[in-house]
Amino acid sequence: MRNDVVIRGVGMTPFGKFLGSSMKDLGRQAAQAALADAGMEVGDIQAVFFANALAGLITGQESIRGETVTYPLGFGTIPVHNVENACASGGNALHLAWLAVASGMHDTVLALGVEKANHEDRTRTFRAFGAGMDVEDGFAVGDGAGEDRSPFVDRQARLARTLFGERGVSMAGLARVTSRSLENARLNPMAHRRFGGSPEDVLKARVVVDPLTVLMSSPISDGAAAVVVTRAGSSPRDVRILASRLATRPPKGAEGAPGAAKAAGLAAYEQAGLGPGDVDFAEVHDASVAYELLTWSELGLCAPGQEEEWAMTGVTERSGAMPVNVSGGLVGRGHALGASGLAQIHDITQQIRGEAGELQLPHVRAGLAQIGGGVIDWETAASTVHILAAG
Repeated sequence: MRNDVVIRGVGMTPFGKFLGSSMKDLGRQAAQAALADAGMEVGDIQAVFFANALAGLITGQESIRGETVTYPLGFGTIPVHNVENACASGGNALHLAWLAVASGMHDTVLALGVEKANHEDRTRTFRAFGAGMDVEDGFAVGDGAGEDRSPFVDRQARLARTLFGERGVSMAGLARVTSRSLENARLNPMAHRRFGGSPEDVLKARVVVDPLTVLMSSPISDGAAAVVVTRAGSSPRDVRILASRLATRPPKGAEGAPGAAKAAGLAAYEQAGLGPGDVDFAEVHDASVAYELLTWSELGLCAPGQEEEWAMTGVTERSGAMPVNVSGGLVGRGHALGASGLAQIHDITQQIRGEAGELQLPHVRAGLAQIGGGVIDWETAASTVHILAAG
């Protein structure tokens, strides 16, 4: 495997509720932005890895989703690989894009994630989310799940209660981290939620499933993000992919084995030759704030049981020792399933280049992105971890 794989260009659309925009509209904006950022044309791309999770259930487009989005952009002849792995679809697409270049199969490829999740019929959207679990052996949900909310909110609420009972986390801790994400998103021009919010605002918001308020979970977003992956050259704006790893949940009966996020993180650290302490900042999956706090320890960023201290002392805030979800994360920036993993890469790339505007962190060289997807037998079904660094 080659170790000179870099990100040359990134692009994304704002995330939000865009009932009047199609997948083709969103994909075109992100792909063209990434190509322009890379200084490339459609003809420079040798393969496309297209991420999407819900189109078949929301729009009815199945089978050739990537081909339908990229054809109007001028793509043809080259391979278009359709990638579907729930919320981890975008991270999975980047992993395959990295693999294509690292293996020598291609020199330059495009990872493109698009999600059109919102629909005039909200129950159609909520039910579509339910396909991200084992439909023959799902987890317990309360009344109304799949009708007035995504069933995954019920799972996230159970994770929050687990944090309360096993890690000593409080509602105040969850609210402070949520407020951090909302305040970061207020400064992010691509974010779905740009209204900010104090911890008190978070706690006063409507309770969806106890104990989670509506602001503690990510909104359902439409949007797209794209990344041009190529071999290192002379561009000073290249960002190196030090590690790219994908893992799934432990096999049935493997008690105590690492979950998908932890397994992917351990493999990524080994590939990069780094440890958690060598990472300057991170973008991690936060379908709810509870999932984010659990992921801190899964990735070795903090020790289990240290989450409340980190939350209440601001360790993960922009001014803290380990900034997390500076973009606003899924809670603030929004969650467009197939695009979310690539949006993380867009934001980390901007930080490493020093192009993050009001959100820019000082003196960052290495960043980590983790995104999970789906649920099987209670655990996250799949997760990717990428480690990026200055070229």
